[in-house]
Amino acid sequence: MFYGLVSPRSFIDKNWSATGATACATDVSPRSFIDKNVLDRLQKASQWNEGKLHEIEYRNFSGGFFLDPRLPHTITDCLYQDTVNELLVLMHGSLYNREDLHRDCHLVGSDITDPALVAQLFLVYGPDMVARLNGDFAIVVYHARNDRLYIFRDHLGNVPVVYTTIEQAVYFSTDTIALCRACKRTARINMDPLVASYKPVDLTLTPNDSVLMLKPGHWLAVDEGLATVQKYWEPERIRTDNTLTQEQVFTELKALLEDSVRIRADQQFRAGTHLSGGLDSSLVAVIARKAYAHQPSFYGYSWTPDNAILPEGELDERDLIRQIGNMADINPVFIHVEPHDFIESTKNSLHNYLYFQEEKVVNLAKAHETNLLFSGWGGDEFFSIGSTGTDVDLVLGGDWKSFFKRNPLSDPKKAIKYFIFRALLPAIGYLRPSVKKEYYRSDLYFFKKEYRTLHLKTLRAFNCYSSRREFHLSMLYTYHISERTGPWCVTGYKNGVVYRYPLLDKRIIEYMLKVPSRLLVKDGKFNRIIPREISAGLLPETVRWRANKNDPAAFSLINQQLKQRALLFIDEVSDFKANPDLYFIDFDLLERAIEAFKQSNYRHDETNLFGQIIMLKFSHEFTKSYQEDL
Repeated sequence: MFYGLVSPRSFIDKNWSATGATACATDVSPRSFIDKNVLDRLQKASQWNEGKLHEIEYRNFSGGFFLDPRLPHTITDCLYQDTVNELLVLMHGSLYNREDLHRDCHLVGSDITDPALVAQLFLVYGPDMVARLNGDFAIVVYHARNDRLYIFRDHLGNVPVVYTTIEQAVYFSTDTIALCRACKRTARINMDPLVASYKPVDLTLTPNDSVLMLKPGHWLAVDEGLATVQKYWEPERIRTDNTLTQEQVFTELKALLEDSVRIRADQQFRAGTHLSGGLDSSLVAVIARKAYAHQPSFYGYSWTPDNAILPEGELDERDLIRQIGNMADINPVFIHVEPHDFIESTKNSLHNYLYFQEEKVVNLAKAHETNLLFSGWGGDEFFSIGSTGTDVDLVLGGDWKSFFKRNPLSDPKKAIKYFIFRALLPAIGYLRPSVKKEYYRSDLYFFKKEYRTLHLKTLRAFNCYSSRREFHLSMLYTYHISERTGPWCVTGYKNGVVYRYPLLDKRIIEYMLKVPSRLLVKDGKFNRIIPREISAGLLPETVRWRANKNDPAAFSLINQQLKQRALLFIDEVSDFKANPDLYFIDFDLLERAIEAFKQSNYRHDETNLFGQIIMLKFSHEFTKSYQEDL
């Protein structure tokens, strides 16, 4: 993780001494025009107990980066300096295609660090070098010779980058909340990014309106105090390849996935994985286990709680997970959830970003000294895509044979239903009123009317698309993917854990954009055929051909505990009401509902009421911590 600022002003020259990549400055002149307090607050807001700070001062650049001793990173993995070319490279993350870069670009030194490799590429290709990279990264390149700074964010945005301009200085950080807190200019937090699980929002926003997100697949250039942003990844240029065959797609995607795991399997780490009974996480997990065959124990961490009691006859996802573990030599680990756990978790909401289950997973990983976690996140949106957009392509392309193969006329009502709701309505861009009404009826019931507004672009991305290709691209350009990966990058790193997302390898996404939808059709019983086909021999048949991906155990426990969780905080509503950052809640309506519940005459869905109380507790504690002085 790193932070810093660059200013266009000239300073008294500094003698910058370095041994290897460890840099320090002497004779630093006062910077009266820079708000030094912002940099100090940013450093403080970014710090955590185990984090080891390394400060950097070079010409008009000031900043620093943190290392965590639980991770195998060293200073040279984050910082590189070239005094001859007056170049500084600061990096968080990893490059995965080093072999390709050395071969294609004729680079020198196979054992050089990632920042040193970036420096070589930059000297040859300039900022365009980023298009050649495949990795999860945030990279700063400061070219002191022309006093120009570049910040690059990876293609999918798995590492966050935010920035802001104060006077003529540009401040930046890989910790979104830290920079937002460090340069607070208004008393009230923009809460939209924090309620994204309750309603569609603009996912480019941050809690501080003055702090901007550098979008995935973009770079930021700072020259003479002027910050400009440029897009460098353009997957929309990829065209459908109608020469592909179904067998070829299965073979090539399996090879891509195996290679995607291989290049992410850094053997310096002790690895583990997310594990569920679903196709994406289980497929990634078993391939990752093979990449760490030498590791005596390999843990599969599941969001499914071990203490859930299922209704009779329900499928127990834990049984599927155990089957996967037995077949692949993975030790399943289930989280344990008690209502009172939410007391401590809400107090930590500034750091867990309201991801309660993942906080549980990270704590278990730390107990096992696991410091790298593989995840199947992103599979639904690209690799294992099911009916979303596929039926639209078949209908608009006039491929009725494939459409009715997927949706057989043996069940005409079902076929007509799918034609209307999976093909016709999405294709013509019709957003059913019931979609919005469901938000108003449930998640937004206690929101003030003026804050019930839904971000139309994000809402339409999930409901309106004229092709499967358009859906894939909308998942990229609403930045839905990085809504999860960005926060996990920060919270994971501060807990000594890094994440790997093999299904978000840019090569897999670009390949999926080439695949004709007719090749995603096999029969009318199963969709998501890519992971089903390529997992033969890797996953139990009960997992490969599972039709429903819901987790009954997780939902069962939520239903069992929801009321108990809410009752922990129901008497704190007066404190919530006094919090100016919870401005979006209609507390009069909420208090009437609570009073009716206590009088046993509440006539609406109690789950909405209980869920809202828990959300407010998390938000209340988040804003309290956020607003504390640094």
